[in-house]
Amino acid sequence: MSRTLKLVLPLVVLVAVGVYLAGSIAGASDNDPPPREPVVLPSETVSPSSPGSPGASSSTDPSGVPVVTPGPVDDDDDDDDDRDDRHDDD
Repeated sequence: MSRTLKLVLPLVVLVAVGVYLAGSIAGASDNDPPPREPVVLPSETVSPSSPGSPGASSSTDPSGVPVVTPGPVDDDDDDDDDRDDRHDDD
């Protein structure tokens, strides 16, 4: 390696490390922003605009929160049945 490269390479590394350390120290300041006020959403009871899906029942518990209970779904999507559907026509 040439003498110039031996001097420039460590200098570049030292400058990069110095910039990193200066950024780390500046980023760790004690000037945290003040805490924000919590957002309070208005409490209003809204009835569902569209009826539930077939097989689902909707009711309201004592606190006024609507409760949706899903019904059974027959989608016939079992992985075990896939083996029976394969046909080897060799």
